[in-house]
Amino acid sequence: MGSGIVTVPAAFLAGLLSFFSPCVLPLVPAYLGYLTGASVTGADASQRGRTMVHAALFVLGFGLIFVALGAAAGLLGRALYPILPDIMRIGGIILIVLGLHIAGLIKIPFLMMEKRVNARLSGGTMGSSFLIGVVFAAGWTPCIGPVLAAILMLAADSQTATQGGVLLAVYTLGLGVPFLLVAWGLEAALPWLRGMNRYMGIIKAVSGALLILMGFLLFTGLFTPLMWWLNSLMPPPL
Repeated sequence: MGSGIVTVPAAFLAGLLSFFSPCVLPLVPAYLGYLTGASVTGADASQRGRTMVHAALFVLGFGLIFVALGAAAGLLGRALYPILPDIMRIGGIILIVLGLHIAGLIKIPFLMMEKRVNARLSGGTMGSSFLIGVVFAAGWTPCIGPVLAAILMLAADSQTATQGGVLLAVYTLGLGVPFLLVAWGLEAALPWLRGMNRYMGIIKAVSGALLILMGFLLFTGLFTPLMWWLNSLMPPPL
């Protein structure tokens, strides 16, 4: 079983990589404005609180879906235990290919098709913010798919619904916490978000390299021994 102390920060890092993906990060200000039904500039303190509530409901919406997926992957991993090593090897190959795509070394056309939220959903209500979060998880864009797939494989390797759900909850935090921070200081964050676009090439290269590394470890069967070894280096809990 590969899940352990080390895979938890790995799941959080995967969430951060999803937030900084080229089809999430540039659209965060517009997304927040759409959720609240208000302009993303000139927010006073009262509007900041309102924006935070909508952002939290949005994160809760996609978080519930991701946790359910993680729990299902954990259960599926237990059911498929006899052939799980073969599944991991196939998954490793897929992750290597997806990593090459994210890094820009190859192009996979269907992964370049964005699936954005239907604008018919009316922003500005609490219920719609939660619903948009659910829609985000169900099919926002293939951009977060490769990174999410890597964490789902770790959830399957855990072979328990609880650990699978925990890994995807941590992934949700990695994706959701930056979103909440931007919602809190939106005006100050706007120049920073625009500046980050200049480094998108570096972000994509790092994301692709991490996926390729993960794929290599899964394909060669080195991932689980590496996790056990890294976990053995961690100090025991108090």
